[in-house]
Amino acid sequence: MNERFSFEPLALLPAAMLLYLGSLGEIAAVLLPVLVHELGHAAALALLGLRIRQVRFELRGFCIEYYGDCSAVGHAFAAFAGPLAGLVWAIAASARGNGADWLTLSAGVSILLSLFNLLPALPLDGGRILLNLSCAVLGTRRGEKLTEAVSLFVGATLLALGLWLLLRGEGIAVLTASVWLLCWQESGSGLVKRPEMI
Repeated sequence: MNERFSFEPLALLPAAMLLYLGSLGEIAAVLLPVLVHELGHAAALALLGLRIRQVRFELRGFCIEYYGDCSAVGHAFAAFAGPLAGLVWAIAASARGNGADWLTLSAGVSILLSLFNLLPALPLDGGRILLNLSCAVLGTRRGEKLTEAVSLFVGATLLALGLWLLLRGEGIAVLTASVWLLCWQESGSGLVKRPEMI
């Protein structure tokens, strides 16, 4: 019998680092955008009449498995709802952030999380949107091939950009994100997720 919520032990590593390195305000600034993002997905699923089977906290992030009848556009909308909710939170947090550093930081984190998730690469929400819509238009096999190719291209482009920024002394954030993204492309790991996964 599947549990409604599960987690991989390794997924606790980034959470432990955040607890160790961050103040209470910084922790809230990071966790609130993540929570709002996932609630955006959940609200869209409820609106579409779909039910959540399981929520998993994995090293690659949160993964929601759901069930019910839905069109490809509905699946794409469910994937888009997380970043959309994050952008709404960013606007609200920045409007209220005057004098509250943690709210301003939360707005920035939410914008970065939302925009990164909209990249058309699996396992990100943008990749789920591309996969669902391209499979509906081109057929499953061609849609999966297109999504796989675009995902690898986006990951490789980010890797090149990250290396360039690192050589310029601009930090390792983009490089780290690209390596994370490319790691989940191995053996089509992004593609084994069914349409009912966001």
